Amino acid sequence: MSLPVNAAETLEQAWSIAMQRDHQLFAAQQKELAAQSMTGAARANYLPKLTLESGYLRTETEPAAKISIPALPMLKGASLPFAQDAAYFGGVTISAPLITSGKIASGVAAAEALSEAAAAQTTLTRSEQKLAVASSYIAVLRAEHAVAVAQSHIDAVSKHVSDVQQLATQGYVARHDLLASEVALANARQLGLQANNALELARAAYNRWLGRSFEQQVALADLALSADSQTETALATLLQTASTERRELQALDRQSEAYRQQASGIRSGQLPQLGISAGYNKLENRYLAADKGWWVGLVMKWEIFDGGLIRHQASQLSANAQAIRELEQDAREKIALQVRQSWLNRQETKARLQLVAKAVEQADEVLLLARERYREGLAPNSDVLDAETRRLQAYSNRDNAIYDNELARLQLLHVTGQL
Repeated sequence: MSLPVNAAETLEQAWSIAMQRDHQLFAAQQKELAAQSMTGAARANYLPKLTLESGYLRTETEPAAKISIPALPMLKGASLPFAQDAAYFGGVTISAPLITSGKIASGVAAAEALSEAAAAQTTLTRSEQKLAVASSYIAVLRAEHAVAVAQSHIDAVSKHVSDVQQLATQGYVARHDLLASEVALANARQLGLQANNALELARAAYNRWLGRSFEQQVALADLALSADSQTETALATLLQTASTERRELQALDRQSEAYRQQASGIRSGQLPQLGISAGYNKLENRYLAADKGWWVGLVMKWEIFDGGLIRHQASQLSANAQAIRELEQDAREKIALQVRQSWLNRQETKARLQLVAKAVEQADEVLLLARERYREGLAPNSDVLDAETRRLQAYSNRDNAIYDNELARLQLLHVTGQL
């Protein structure tokens, strides 16, 4: 997927690119296709089977029957051929089930349940990968803003160092102020190096999701610029949504159903199985009056005693079904906790957003006042450096609140099965 030159890449575009090359998603889709093929195979058991057979038979001697007739003692020891020592044979057979006591139906139901479980797993994988891509996308934006804040910190401290140098040259301040300011500038530059390194790491991780070179530079659309149009949703509503939309629960439910249907199909093997067969055969044999012809027959199979094999196999599958049910219940409890945690995180980040803007404004004003008081000799150098540190923290808090809020929104969508 190509973008216009200088166009900022949106999160939706990032999702589209990542989903087209994600290996885990491809693996889940292939498993879904395999489950669909299994369903088709199970349904095929309802249909008649047509078989064509042919061959060539060669025996060491010509098959013959000994003749023993007491009334004709002269024939004692004689033999009468009834087949050739070499012959071709062939035939066509068609067979179909008539009564299977629910065995085929249970097999189809089990395959359909597994197919639905695989589809749910594919949707879950897509949601998880979208959240991972979004987290990486937000990490890049957060790192870019951290670099900008670090650079503004370097610029602010550099400007203060220039002021201190000028005042020191004029003899208005002690050399200690200049040394302390230069140390602060060195620390600011170190912070800038760390921020740039974090940005490069975040970009490399993001590019991996999209199958790009780790060094590729991509402009991202800032999520902080998009308005949050979502209305507040009650926690009870979110919990209900998660219980019906989370794909883990759907996958576990379908897996349990598949085991239950498989157990039912196994038990059906103890009941009568009735089928019909018909065909046309030809056997090359010069001794037969008719060496070809049509035939039809009914076949019934009833497993009267198998040493408990079917009973134990069905019990095993039923136990597996119950085990999956227990895992489903455990998953429901964990999902309810995840929804509650994500909802509380969302409330926290929204509350933080209402405070950070004012804090940034106040931090800028405090720094401005501290600089003026220092130039007038009414405040020590440490007041300016402390004010700049608080300004740096205020800007960092603002950016973290913005991106924590966006990440919390996406996580809430994920844990409620809506991403």
